[in-house]
Amino acid sequence: MTCTGAYMIHPLFFKIHEEKYLEAQTLRKKYGIELIIMGLLIFTLALNAQPQSTFNQVTATGMATIFAGDQGLARDQAIDDALRNAVEQGLGTFVQSSTLVENYQLVSDNILTWSKGYVKNYQIISERLPDPTTYEVVINAQLEIANLKNDWDSVQNMIGKMQNPRILIIMDEQNIGQSYDKYHFLAVDMTISEATLINKFLEKGFECIDAATMRENVKQEQAYAALTGNSQVAAQLGKNLGAEIIVTGKAVAKVATGINLGGMKSCQANLTARVIKADIASVIATSSQHAAYPHIDEVTGGTKAIEKAAEKLGNDLINKIAEKWRDEFYNATTVKVIVHDVDSFSEINDFKSSLKYYVRGIKDVYQRNFSAGLAELDVKITGNADQLARELERKDFDKFNIKVKEASMNRIVLSIQPKQQTN
Repeated sequence: MTCTGAYMIHPLFFKIHEEKYLEAQTLRKKYGIELIIMGLLIFTLALNAQPQSTFNQVTATGMATIFAGDQGLARDQAIDDALRNAVEQGLGTFVQSSTLVENYQLVSDNILTWSKGYVKNYQIISERLPDPTTYEVVINAQLEIANLKNDWDSVQNMIGKMQNPRILIIMDEQNIGQSYDKYHFLAVDMTISEATLINKFLEKGFECIDAATMRENVKQEQAYAALTGNSQVAAQLGKNLGAEIIVTGKAVAKVATGINLGGMKSCQANLTARVIKADIASVIATSSQHAAYPHIDEVTGGTKAIEKAAEKLGNDLINKIAEKWRDEFYNATTVKVIVHDVDSFSEINDFKSSLKYYVRGIKDVYQRNFSAGLAELDVKITGNADQLARELERKDFDKFNIKVKEASMNRIVLSIQPKQQTN
């Protein structure tokens, strides 16, 4: 048998493929309609299987007391009150309320609300002053009852309500084949886990501090302390870099032993992380995630395993942060209030009573410390620290002059001065 060129295709090859082609054409003619119908049915079922968003339209009323003629602040509080009422009304909640009225002024209204709803959007229908000291708002709200943890719009909405906090992510990392060095963190521009987490947070609309900028402005011992669990140091690092939220943790990758993958290596990664509020150094969420990735090269496999676990870690942390913020917005958040120039223990008690009396939305005030003219209070409030700071400085308290010195996302520093009482 002679051939021209490098290869010759045997005639039997064409005969076999011709037979296969004719067989395929026969099947297509015979079953073509059935296959098309089956495809359409599968497509329809797939569409029906997609999760459908459920929306409820709710009309709700919110009210707020006007103090010192501040109608703008009262309007904001009335809208927030209407949003919470819409959630309670539209979804059905278990509400336990304890109300105390003193001198016809709302002092305490502790409402514990459990709900899974969320206000997607709302429209103000009407607003009025039913009396000179009350602002009333009626809204039409659209509630989404489905699980919203993976809804980008809802996360973005909560970011706005929480004053668009900036995120600092610092992750120590040890890939396969690397010996642990506590200063290795500063020797790289960005770890794999940091890059993955930053991308995940950016996808959801968060603002993130640049990792390289962070490394340029941190000392070795400070970084090591933050990475090994010192929340105070991590919080201070975040404040220095302009972050309100810090995500800190560690990623470790190893090769699993005793697993036969036909020459491939089972690369395993474990990641742990905490989420810390920078201004008060409190932990609001934690997560631990694991992932595996088979690869012939253990370093590449370790990198892929870290990326995979970091994706899971980012999703879980964002879910928990959003859930925490929803709870704080709809129920109450804790604002740490540092009070300077306190003359006596009785004076700080008078100030606590004045807070409950004059500031609507305050649920409870807890005194944490009092020493040498300085008092530390935890104020449970419906709203945020910025609203509380504005109201404290604008209100005309009968016993005190108040000056706000500092205000951040969860912390207020102020000084009080007793008013001169006239006979």
